[in-house]
Amino acid sequence: MKKCCLFLKTYILLFLALILTSSLHGQDYQSFRHELEYVLKNTKLRIGPFRIFPSFDFKDVGYDDNIYYQRDEESPVSDYTATFSPQLKLYFLFRNKLIFSISENPEYVYYHEQKRERRWNNTLSPEFKLLILSRFVISGGYLYRNRRWRATSEFDVRANELRESHKGSLFYETPRRTSFGISASLDKISYEDITLPGEEIYLSRDLSREEREGHLQFYYRVFSESLFFISGGYTEYNFEHPQSQWRNSYSYQVFSGIRFPLLGRMRGALSLGYRKLLPREEGKKGFSGLVGNTSLALRIMRFDLRFQYIRDFRFSYWTNSVYYLEKRYGSGVSFYLARFLRLDYNFQYGENNYPEVTIIQLPNGHFEEIKRKDIYRIHTAGFVLRIIKRTGIGIMVNIWQRESNYYWANRNKMFVGGYITYEF
Repeated sequence: MKKCCLFLKTYILLFLALILTSSLHGQDYQSFRHELEYVLKNTKLRIGPFRIFPSFDFKDVGYDDNIYYQRDEESPVSDYTATFSPQLKLYFLFRNKLIFSISENPEYVYYHEQKRERRWNNTLSPEFKLLILSRFVISGGYLYRNRRWRATSEFDVRANELRESHKGSLFYETPRRTSFGISASLDKISYEDITLPGEEIYLSRDLSREEREGHLQFYYRVFSESLFFISGGYTEYNFEHPQSQWRNSYSYQVFSGIRFPLLGRMRGALSLGYRKLLPREEGKKGFSGLVGNTSLALRIMRFDLRFQYIRDFRFSYWTNSVYYLEKRYGSGVSFYLARFLRLDYNFQYGENNYPEVTIIQLPNGHFEEIKRKDIYRIHTAGFVLRIIKRTGIGIMVNIWQRESNYYWANRNKMFVGGYITYEF
């Protein structure tokens, strides 16, 4: 009887804590034991009770011939760029019952001529996992991310975005890594306006919003390290500015798939599902249908093959549509020509489809009704030289093209540069 009362009290406390903290998104949950084993086996530096995982990323070092994604007629601005991104993740473990971590990732983006584009970005994320009664795991965390970037493919110009997220979950786990539970999140996303010459876009009015999300999730281990998952949930989207509250919506979604280990012949995640978006404004078109977020890599002898499939809706600031449907299909191949040299090629084809009819003015002054459709083609080719172990220096050329039935949106750009990779 006492054990039953203790169990009931513990469950109530966990549930209340879950409500107060809010959520993990979709299919990204990792079991307590799996994360504990990873930390114990891969600790790079230890100071007292703290286990430290340092890393750094050096990327986009090169020449960009169109940094603002301008049309050819607008004399595109070019510049030399570089991004330096160190990261420090610190763990504190207590009696195999508590995992506390905190990640700090400052990032400096440099532009040689366009000083207004230089910026320090920052991401800070403390999290915890608490194991209770050997089976129940309560977790929670906070994310603060302040950066200037292209939040979606609709952005031609980088914009400042501030995201704050609270999350929490309650899971039941078995020794064989089967787990199921509930998760919730509260995200607040804020934007600053774009005010370049010829580009006055009021993002703070159009896209700043709050997202509330809840999920039921189930994970089951298949093969040795792979996990089968099912996740279903509900999301509310509430826009901040009165002039954009016609975008207020809610959605139902269910995802299923397999998550493969980070190391092995097959890597990545296969994820497909169904989502239904319902705008609260009468007369506005919603969305229902297949969604996916799949990224897979397969190693066969000297070849590394890559596949990507993304299909989901994104909120739009450009038209009177609440959203646009984004589809991406990608493939790539790497060939290890020698132990120290790898050749890479990737191709991505994408479409953005807008559901609402909009009126545009043609160059001749006439007006036309269209449902905007953009087509993207991205080619990336290069090579990587191994420095030590799995670390290498890469050189690549990236060609980006967008064709649209809205003439003004036709753009293209090229980037030539280098980067450091830890996945040789």
